[in-house]
Amino acid sequence: MADPAAQSRVSVVIPMYNAEATIGACLDALRQQTRPNLEIVVVDDGSTDRSVAIASGYAVRLLRRNHEGASAARDRGFRESTGACVAYTDADTIPSPDWIETLMRNFEDERVGAVTGRTVFRADARLASHVRRVDIARRYRRRRRETTLANGPNCVFRRRVLEEVGGFDPRWYHAEDTQVSYRTREAGYRILYDPGAVVEHVPEGDWRTFIRKRYRDARAYIRVIPAHGASVRRDDFVTAKMKVQPPLFALAAGGLLLSMPAVLLGWGSRIAAGAGVLLLTAWGMDVPFALEVARESGRRSFFFKTMALQLLAGLAWALGLVVGGCLVLRPGPRPAAPPPRAAARPPEHAV
Repeated sequence: MADPAAQSRVSVVIPMYNAEATIGACLDALRQQTRPNLEIVVVDDGSTDRSVAIASGYAVRLLRRNHEGASAARDRGFRESTGACVAYTDADTIPSPDWIETLMRNFEDERVGAVTGRTVFRADARLASHVRRVDIARRYRRRRRETTLANGPNCVFRRRVLEEVGGFDPRWYHAEDTQVSYRTREAGYRILYDPGAVVEHVPEGDWRTFIRKRYRDARAYIRVIPAHGASVRRDDFVTAKMKVQPPLFALAAGGLLLSMPAVLLGWGSRIAAGAGVLLLTAWGMDVPFALEVARESGRRSFFFKTMALQLLAGLAWALGLVVGGCLVLRPGPRPAAPPPRAAARPPEHAV
């Protein structure tokens, strides 16, 4: 017989890795949720700081594992949790008090497999935090009610849907939320976007981390395409600029590299000129964005600094596309949609 408490319970899974500076605020916010009957599951992914000690001071289920990445942590939390629905947020977010309640009001239709909310990035005095804040805000402004992506820091899935699509693939080092979302839609379920379900994200202000993440994003993005090409084309969280600009940067960088040996054949200047045109075209697409960052921050100097940072980010994207493409083309197993695995809990949850 189904457990009535489990049928109404929502499990909140939080992957955690070296989050001693933020996990306390996240758990404080979850403790203040207006939705009753929550199970909070913290999955520590091999932290080496005080994260575990801090999380241990809260009424949570704390699972510990070796450092294997966010996807493995998300999957472990799902399989060890007990709720009929499984929500996800990150250890560096602060959910609003009605976050879970707002997400859960969207499940009247049985075809709804997941619901996602709006993540607001905070900004501090550093340039990269404003760049990230404006970029994410722009992408949320264009989202549709029926969306294609259940964002990792702010979403909830029906348990039976996660079970059907096989959960999170531990082989994915990044974009695990994208892959699971695509599989959810490809299985015939809807994903809804509710902008009223808000979580705030701590500032992403370090420019080196910003560049590394753009490289990581590109590596993951190119690996999604072979298995989910049609879903990538329909993704409403990926802007046209994000689809066009990185390949232009990649072609420009490749042309500049090719122009050096081509000098011996007399083609070097032509190839370099063509590459320069591609580079300026790709870089010029960031002018409106840099103007918005300058207006939002109230600092005119941020226009020029944003342009410089976006140039570095574009080159990082180009490198990520090349490296990710090589990983796709190399022989041997690579991440793909796994077959459904045995459910960790009896599939009796009715939500």
